[in-house]
Amino acid sequence: MNHSAIRETVTRLVNEIAPDADVQVLNPDVSFHDQFELDSIDFLRLMIALEKEFNITIYDFDYPKLSTLRGCENYLMTQLAA
Repeated sequence: MNHSAIRETVTRLVNEIAPDADVQVLNPDVSFHDQFELDSIDFLRLMIALEKEFNITIYDFDYPKLSTLRGCENYLMTQLAA
């Protein structure tokens, strides 16, 4: 899987969790919370959705690494390559 496929999946999941979020203007380096006001429950739902989508385990101590789109891409690329 490549960065663009991961980006597409993450933006789709963000849009499912926060339908009012305009993912077309998503800045990859700004946190989802700051851009879309995702609360902690929505963020947790995103982490669970990523785990299911990519069939991986994301430990809670890694959550800060996934707070941005770029962070998700980098983390997931590493996890999927392992």
